[in-house]
Amino acid sequence: MKQLDRFFCLSQRGTTLGREIRGGCTTFCSMAYLVLVIPGLLSGAGMDFGEVMTATCLAAAAGSIVSGLTSNLPFALAPGLGFTTLFTYTLCQQYGCTWQQALALVLLSGVLFLLLALSPLRGRLSDALPMPFKFALSAGVGLFLTLSGLINAGLITADNNLVDMGSLAAPGTLLALLGIFLTAVLVMKKVPGALMLGMAVTIALGIPLGVTALPETLTAAPTLSLTALKPDFAGLLALGPIPLISALLSLLVSQHFDALGTLLGVAGDAKLTDTTGDLPGQREAMLCCGAATCAGALLGVSNVTVTGESATGIREGARTGLSAVVTGLLFLCLLPFMPLAGVVTGAALAAPLVMVGMSMMSGITQITWKHVEISLPSFLMIVGMPFTFSITTGVMLGVVSYVVVMVCRKRAHLVDPALYLLAAVFILNAALGALL
Repeated sequence: MKQLDRFFCLSQRGTTLGREIRGGCTTFCSMAYLVLVIPGLLSGAGMDFGEVMTATCLAAAAGSIVSGLTSNLPFALAPGLGFTTLFTYTLCQQYGCTWQQALALVLLSGVLFLLLALSPLRGRLSDALPMPFKFALSAGVGLFLTLSGLINAGLITADNNLVDMGSLAAPGTLLALLGIFLTAVLVMKKVPGALMLGMAVTIALGIPLGVTALPETLTAAPTLSLTALKPDFAGLLALGPIPLISALLSLLVSQHFDALGTLLGVAGDAKLTDTTGDLPGQREAMLCCGAATCAGALLGVSNVTVTGESATGIREGARTGLSAVVTGLLFLCLLPFMPLAGVVTGAALAAPLVMVGMSMMSGITQITWKHVEISLPSFLMIVGMPFTFSITTGVMLGVVSYVVVMVCRKRAHLVDPALYLLAAVFILNAALGALL
């Protein structure tokens, strides 16, 4: 116990072994659905469902464990849903890549991400963000998580770019509402493990209601063949220079700001950042994202990133990398029992994501709303994340609008040069995407 305390700085960060284990378990429960959703999306690109399921577990396990040990931050890693969607629908279906060629693009973007994380530019980009933007990041990520939870639970529908209320007559939506209220009561009464307990009760109540589907079998042999180790680099040349550059730039920029936004947004709410809004261990966590993306591309999954669901474990009190290690070990334990991942329904996930999203909104009080050059970019960053369902797009709206407003206000000299570079990259990426 003393060795764990010393290695992970448990006492120094005001946490305990029990809190870290509980936080890691909560994060794992919130992420378990990825084991089924990621393969479902990648199978649309022609990949084998069972092999991708195994690869997802391995990538999440390895990324979370290594990140927890090296960064000592309570953030788990896994293949991102946004990247998986981009992999299938943009790279494979729109650009016409085979899944082998798309994996090659993922591998290249992972290498570029590693180089960026190792370079001084990574720190400059983080330091260049004004302090109010870091509070806006927290609020925007909170709304992003909340919307994700409500959509998965059916409380909100988002079809054909139209957002509407879900059917309250459906058992799943009623169960999600019950789970939210139940979890809120447990949180108010300060019950230890309130989020995880709320999820467990919601899952159990869903069985007689027909919402929670029990698996036909508890165990399944993991499958992973060498066919996944075939990223096709030669075939990328046939894409042409503009699609190739656009795809790589989209993956690189999205991964950097998806990870950075989640790290700073969630950590700021949990008081893990320092007085300047920076996060100790951020560099190591970003390096782990790059390394895990490279390994994941060889296994057969899309880009690996910091998961927003880590906020549920942090809400339970996790403050060190020990919780991420626990989450990773649980993914390893899940390998022979992967059918069990299906019991974690959208109705069960709604409550923890809504509660976390609510707590992350507190940072907006630190934004100076009377100054347009700060309030407008902050507002666009906050609403851009849930409205576009992209953390990266929210950051883009905030940064570009900040540069434009400051230039118009004749305060261009007050803008960090790194933000001009960042705005130019965002505009270039958007322009390349428009040409395709």
